Formats: sequence, structure tokens, C-alpha cells
Amino acid sequence: MKATLRAVLVGVVLFGIVRGASALDVTATVAEADRLLAAGDFDGALRAANEAVSAGPADPEALHCRFWVYVARAQDEDALADINRAIELAGQNATYLAARGKLRLARQEYETAVNDFDAAIAADAAYALAWRLRAKVRLRQGRLHAAIKDAREAVRLAPDDATVYLVRGDVLEALSERAKARADYVKATELDPKSAAAWYRMGRHELFDTGDPASAMPALDKALSLDPTFASAYVLRARAKLATGKKAQRASALDDLAAALRIEPDFAEAYFLRADAERAAEDYAAAVADLRRALALDPDNAAYRALWDEIHRGDSERLMDEAEKLLNKGKYDAAAERVRKALEIDPQSAALHEALLIIEAQREAHED
Repeated sequence: MKATLRAVLVGVVLFGIVRGASALDVTATVAEADRLLAAGDFDGALRAANEAVSAGPADPEALHCRFWVYVARAQDEDALADINRAIELAGQNATYLAARGKLRLARQEYETAVNDFDAAIAADAAYALAWRLRAKVRLRQGRLHAAIKDAREAVRLAPDDATVYLVRGDVLEALSERAKARADYVKATELDPKSAAAWYRMGRHELFDTGDPASAMPALDKALSLDPTFASAYVLRARAKLATGKKAQRASALDDLAAALRIEPDFAEAYFLRADAERAAEDYAAAVADLRRALALDPDNAAYRALWDEIHRGDSERLMDEAEKLLNKGKYDAAAERVRKALEIDPQSAALHEALLIIEAQREAHED
């Protein structure tokens, strides 16, 4: 009996040691997955996260870790499966609920996102992140008064967090309280001078609220120096450069738009702005091609459709009017050049091809 009891006791001790080592392995592996994810090694992070989940299949933190890896890899359904399981295991955990809400916000599933943030706040009313994210989704929904209440609570709970000031600033902008919004953006840059998002907001404010494009560029330069992959900052800086109306800035703006499109090849606004700049330079073939791409990505955008009409109607008619006046003055080459520009807009136009024949016929008649 004693030997049997001793064996049982040894077994219990060994089980405790193995269990402790396993827990340590899970914790260490989760930390390694987080490190690899922060370094941008998504494949390595997934391998480590898979190992953590295999070692601790009922460990919600391992699942939470792999959730973020899946989010970074745009594997949304896998991410949701992991965070749902983590919530089942941990109960009403504010961190996990807010994480799921953040993914749903990114997927524009606003109602379910709000439900998650509601639950996160119910689980931990002092969790500033949940208040900030709920303010953000309510801003997207146009529920501005609810959004500002949440944003103010986020600031109260986390007064040293730059991100809460950015969200409150965005809500204040939407409420047309621009001076207060600017103060929040300034505060964010002071709390986190290395926040590209904060400097971007400053640049956006200067461009749209003060109407001075030149004043926006230093902040946007700063944002891009901190994050050279910030596609929206390139687009906004290009918009600011184009808004100066200076031809010298046009080439630099086009460089910014090209940079944005290398980072985000489906950035509709970048194609639209480039089309507008190409139109100003009378590079109609390029403008029409870029505008087609913008419309394919965002077919209901009123500004894109308006530019399409301006080019295909206004510019085409102007070019033909100019061609006719030049033809009447006997300037055949210049008249033909205007018609060829119109053909860049509508290469299949039989009327334009006929116009070129008429110009050539009149040239020959004049020479005879």
C-alpha cells in the first residue's frame, strides 16, 4: 500500500511539473509569435501561434494570439473561429470581446461590432480601448452625439493615450468643432510624436479646414517619414500639391500617387487624382485609363462620374471648337493636333476620324 501511495504522489508531482512546463512553453511561444508578428514575419508568427494552440488548445490567450496573426494575414474566418473559441473559454472577457469587435469594425459589420463593444464595456467599464472603438464605429454610423460621449469617456479613462485624442478629434471634425478637433490632433502629436496617424490628421485638418494646402505638407511629410508605407498620406500630400495650382508641383504629386498605388494597387482616389492631373496636362489617354480604373473600383462615386462627363463632353467639345477655329485660320497642323487630342478621349469616334480627313482635304485644296 505504501509503495502504491508513493507512486501516486510521485505521479501527481510529475504531472504538476509537466503541466507547469507546458504552461511556460505556451506563454513563451505566444510571446515569440507576438514578436514575429510585430517584426512582420507573418509565416513565422503563424507557425509559433499554431504551436502555442497545439500546446494549449484550451488556452484562450494562445487563441487570442493566433487570432491577431490571422487578422494580419487577412484570414478573417479563421480569426473569427479563434476569437469565438477564446470568448467561449474565458467568458465575458473585455479584451477578447473588443478584439472581435475591432475585426467586425474593419469588415464594416457595424451593428455586431457595437454589440461586442457593449459587451466589453459591460465586462470592464474602465477599458478605454472599448470606449474608443465604440466611438469610432458610431462615427462611421453617423451617430455623432453617441460617438462624442464615448470618445470623451475614452479620453477620461486614458488621458495619456494619443489614439483617444485622434478619435475624439475625428468626431469633433464631423461635428464641425474644428478648433477643438485641431487641439486634439496637436495633443496626439505631443503625446506620441512618432505617430504617423497623428501627423496625417494634422495634415488633413490643415488642408481641408484651413484651406491652405502649403501648410498641410509639413505634417504629411512628417507622417511619411515615420511610415513610408502610408498610402493615404501619399494621396493626401498629392492632393495638397495639386491644390496649390502650381505646375511645378504636378510632377511631384504624380510621384506621390504612383507611390500610393505601388502600396495599394486598388486605391480608387489615387487613380482619380492622377486622372485629374493628367487631364490638366492634356494627357487624355492616360486620364481616361486612370478614370476607368477609379470607376471600376468605386462605380457610384459622384466626383468620378462628374470628371468622366467633363472630359467626354466639356473637353471633347472644347477641343473640337479649337480645331474648327484653327482650321478656319488655315492652321492645319494645329487643328489636326486638337482633333487627335479628342481622339485620345474617344478613339472609336467615327466623327473625329472624319474630321481629320476633312482637315487633310482642306490642306491639300489650299496647297493646290
